[in-house]
Amino acid sequence: MPSLPNRDFSFFPIPNTPANPPPLALSTSSIWTYCGPLLPLSDDDTTDDSNPDNLPPTFHAWSARTLSPPSSTSPLLPRLTPFLRAAHAFLRQHGMHHYWLSVRASQPTPEFDAPRWHTDDHFFDPARSDDARGRWKLCATLQGPGTMFAVDARGARNPAHACPMVRCAACGRTSEVVREEVAVGLRGEAVVQPGNGEVAFFRVGGREGAVHSEPRIDGDRVFVNLVPGTEAELRHLMARWGMEFPRSWSFGVPMTLDAGGHGGEGDRGVGENGKRGSVAGSRAEGAVSAVV
Repeated sequence: MPSLPNRDFSFFPIPNTPANPPPLALSTSSIWTYCGPLLPLSDDDTTDDSNPDNLPPTFHAWSARTLSPPSSTSPLLPRLTPFLRAAHAFLRQHGMHHYWLSVRASQPTPEFDAPRWHTDDHFFDPARSDDARGRWKLCATLQGPGTMFAVDARGARNPAHACPMVRCAACGRTSEVVREEVAVGLRGEAVVQPGNGEVAFFRVGGREGAVHSEPRIDGDRVFVNLVPGTEAELRHLMARWGMEFPRSWSFGVPMTLDAGGHGGEGDRGVGENGKRGSVAGSRAEGAVSAVV
C-alpha cells in the first residue's frame, strides 16, 4: 500500500476534467451530503460522467433546486464525476471504502473577503497513527477559485496549544481571535491554490494540519469536501447525530433525508425512503456544520 503524502498538503490531478465546461449558475447557496460506502459509479473505467445513475436521487433533487435553470440531468455531473473517480482511486489505494462527502454551492458572499485561516479538527477519536482515517481530507473546487493553503505555516502555529473550535474551553479564546493571530503569523508567506482539475490532499489537526482558508467568493462557487473513514467510524459519527447509516441529505433547500441511504460500494441495492421533519433537519444541519 503506498504511503500518504508527507507534507501537510499536496495536490494531484483529476483525469478527464472538462477543459472549458459551461458556467454553472446558482439559484441559492446550499449543501448536499452523503455518508456511506463509495458511491457506485456506473463504471470506474469509463468516462460516462453525465450518467444520472452515478448519484442518489437526493443529489438530483438538490441539484434541481440549487442550479439554474433546473434540469433533469445535473450539469454538475461532468465536473463532479471525474473528481469522484480520482478520489475513489486514491481511497482504494489506501484501503478505504467509505467516506463523508459534501458538495457545497455558494453564491457570492463577503464572508471570506478577509482570509479565515484555520486547521480542521480531527473527526474520529482517538487517532491511531499518522495514516489513520480521519486525520486527512480531500477537497476540490468544481467552479470558482480553489482553497488557499499556506506553504509554510510554522509561523502561524502555537506549539503549546491549538484552538480549532469556536471557543476553546482551555483558554477561552474565540476562533476569530485565533484567526487574527494566524493571519499575523502568515503575513508575507506564500499561498497556493489547487487549480481546475486538481484535488487537494491535506492533513487535519491543530498542530500538524494544513493551515488553509476558503478564498474570496465573488462569483458562484461549487466546492466538494471528502472525509474518509471506516464503516464503524462513520456509523458512530452518524449515530452521534441520531441519523441512520448510510444516508444522503441536503441543507439550504427543501430537504429530503434518505432512510437507509443510497447503495454504495459493498452495499448496492439499498432502497431510499424519503423522510422530512424538523428534528431530522436540525440533526442534519448540525452534522454538516461539524464536518464541512
